Amino acid sequence: MSSANILLHDKIQVPKEFNKIARRYNLATFLSQGYAGDLALSVQRMQLQGDEFIADLCCGTGKSTIACLENVPRGKVLGIDFSEEMLNQAIAHVLPLYPGRQLEFRNQNIMELDYPDNTFDAIFMAYGIRNMPDYHTCLLNLHRMLRAGGVIAFHEYSLIPNLWSRMYWRLIGFGLIIPVSTMLTGSSRIFRYLIKSVLDFLSPDDFSKLLKDTGFIDVRIEPLPSWRRPILRTFIARKP
Repeated sequence: MSSANILLHDKIQVPKEFNKIARRYNLATFLSQGYAGDLALSVQRMQLQGDEFIADLCCGTGKSTIACLENVPRGKVLGIDFSEEMLNQAIAHVLPLYPGRQLEFRNQNIMELDYPDNTFDAIFMAYGIRNMPDYHTCLLNLHRMLRAGGVIAFHEYSLIPNLWSRMYWRLIGFGLIIPVSTMLTGSSRIFRYLIKSVLDFLSPDDFSKLLKDTGFIDVRIEPLPSWRRPILRTFIARKP
């Protein structure tokens, strides 16, 4: 079994792989055209009022946290990630940009979050749900922690189940993302896993159904622009 496939079957090891490339991760995403703009667009689609308490799950080095902060100028953002080194990068580079703001980072396992019921007004998760060992269990817990009427959004790669979509992703992933990211970070294992995890993840319709099955309503799917349109989507839903 390849190292990437090992991670697919033991996702608890994924944060440890992110630790290895954390210091160079921002460089890799900087060269990904539209990366920060896509995150900003997905948060904007949540239509927040600006004073919410929002959890930014799998916040990584904090680029998604910045998108959240820009949309809740009077609110509070809690960035959570299980990779200690990725979180250290967020603390070092994002906290100084927002002095005086209600911003906090915590190193926690998303699968084991135990905040009280109805804690968050909104929840945002970018590139994270497919790294969870159990999608259904994770969503049930997020539903519990989200207040009634709160909005949740997932910024995630999800492929329509046809040959063209999968070939398109394989071309981008194996032909561009893996070689470039490996050159920039010095490690290929995590990026090979990430490409395969997209191929292994639920289709847009299946993930939408799972959201409904775990109690969310008003589920909608919106694509991201440009070359990401066939593969990258914002999934938005609400708790009744």
